[in-house]
Amino acid sequence: MEKIKNIEFLRVIGCMAIVLLHLFNKELWKFFTDVNFYTSLKSMTANGQKAVDLFFIISGFFFAYKLCTNVSIIDFAKRKLLRFYPVLLFVVIVSSVLACLGIVKPVNLYDTIMALLCLNGTGLILDRTGCYVGVFWYVSAMFWVMLIFYYLRKHFDKKSVDIVLALCVYFAYAFLIQARHGKIGAADQNFYYIFNVGLLRALGGIGIGYFIGEWFKEYKNKIHIYNINTIQFIGISVLEFACIFFIINNLMLRKLFYQSDFIYIAVFTILIILFLIKKGLFSQILDNNLWAKLSKYTYSIYMTHYFVIRVLKNNTWKNHLDWFTLHPYFTIASTLGLILIVGILTYHFVEEPAAKYLNNKIKKEKANGA
Repeated sequence: MEKIKNIEFLRVIGCMAIVLLHLFNKELWKFFTDVNFYTSLKSMTANGQKAVDLFFIISGFFFAYKLCTNVSIIDFAKRKLLRFYPVLLFVVIVSSVLACLGIVKPVNLYDTIMALLCLNGTGLILDRTGCYVGVFWYVSAMFWVMLIFYYLRKHFDKKSVDIVLALCVYFAYAFLIQARHGKIGAADQNFYYIFNVGLLRALGGIGIGYFIGEWFKEYKNKIHIYNINTIQFIGISVLEFACIFFIINNLMLRKLFYQSDFIYIAVFTILIILFLIKKGLFSQILDNNLWAKLSKYTYSIYMTHYFVIRVLKNNTWKNHLDWFTLHPYFTIASTLGLILIVGILTYHFVEEPAAKYLNNKIKKEKANGA
């Protein structure tokens, strides 16, 4: 299926926000707390975790937009896991080897096993900081929620399922907002032993994306042939700019607080819809091949960036603290450059070859079955 290019722009922005969050808020600042430049960046990027909710909505959209229930629930689960598993396995193997060589700290065996079982985003882990693939929690939570959605759509009437999912979305966000006093984050946290914040975020975000996808499938042709006047074009363009500015400013440039984090969900939803209808200036400008080309690297960068940061923390920064304290710009530029290089190489040598091999295997199985 052809990529929706301006939506890929949002993937890139979301990935950048998460990388900066982990770099400045979880690792770098612990070494350079007395350097004003580092502490300023820590404050600016503190809201980057909200980008995960943007990812959930985008994932839910594509799930619904491409939904076809002609395969079994087992085959659906298998294809999803095979899509994400090669890069996960690669990071686990590399981190385990480096740990055995004493280059990095020992691997947290329990957390790693839970990640390999795709369970580290389900509330069975309370602290992922010791796991080099802790960021996989997002994929884990997404996988189980999508599996439930697929099962319901495959076996039950669509209208009934839509009602159930709408209620799930409402109660997921209502629970999060009330239980966490307006805040959505802290994916590790559990309430009453069974309500995991990460899973609730996945349920709410994927649910919203699902309804956007269903709406767009039904009205896509009508939307594309609908002509707007100049005033409508200007109004939509202003709204697009306001949403884009809100996301970039809040996730990467300033640490702003709102009474409820649900404002992020609302803005993410509005911007995705605006990008889909493509009637404003910015949704059209950003609808280009650049973002489609860049976004293909986001999963590999997302999965490897935290490992790269931890390697630098345990070796380079630790052993040359004075030098990196005196050269903050070089530290940041070199770290981000290394993250990009590792992510891009992982895509070309792990993710892409594995995807091609698995796709060919699936096609052969289909041909043999026919």
